[in-house]
Amino acid sequence: MQAMTRRVTRSISLLALAAVLGACVPALNWRQLSADTSGVTWLMPCKPDQATRPVTLRVANQDVQTSLSLQGCEASNMQFTFGQMVVPQGLTAGDAIRAWRLASVAPLDAVPTDVLTQTWAIQGVRAQTPPERAHVVTGTHQVQWVWFADDNKIYQAAVYGKPKDKGLPEAAETYFSGIKLP
Repeated sequence: MQAMTRRVTRSISLLALAAVLGACVPALNWRQLSADTSGVTWLMPCKPDQATRPVTLRVANQDVQTSLSLQGCEASNMQFTFGQMVVPQGLTAGDAIRAWRLASVAPLDAVPTDVLTQTWAIQGVRAQTPPERAHVVTGTHQVQWVWFADDNKIYQAAVYGKPKDKGLPEAAETYFSGIKLP
């Protein structure tokens, strides 16, 4: 009888230990990444895929062609992206960021005035164009973005999720606060 009690106690103890250890495993496994030779670093909660593709920015009723380098991954039912592009010739960083913001909002079927935008501080930013942080919630998405400029490049970090995902604001805060310039 004592042996059986010990086995049951040991089994319960092992199950409790497994539950505690399982609770300690972070859902978001943050890692530091960097962009080419620019010195920009950021955190991402998963190993990103990478792609480069041509994009069109609409500026003052004119289409401007440029190339977007993007890294992205999915964790905890959220998509994390980090993009960069060279400021197209003839545009200011501010114009390019505004065009990128409009292009980012368009597929969400959100009205640009529904996007809440504020200035944002990023460690090391020296550009004349202040970083911007934006947030929008639609019937199908919740998105938070940060745009910033450094030298002749502009950057965007974004977190996409479901509209009622209560973990997205905290994940976005960790993600965005991990962006640093040299």
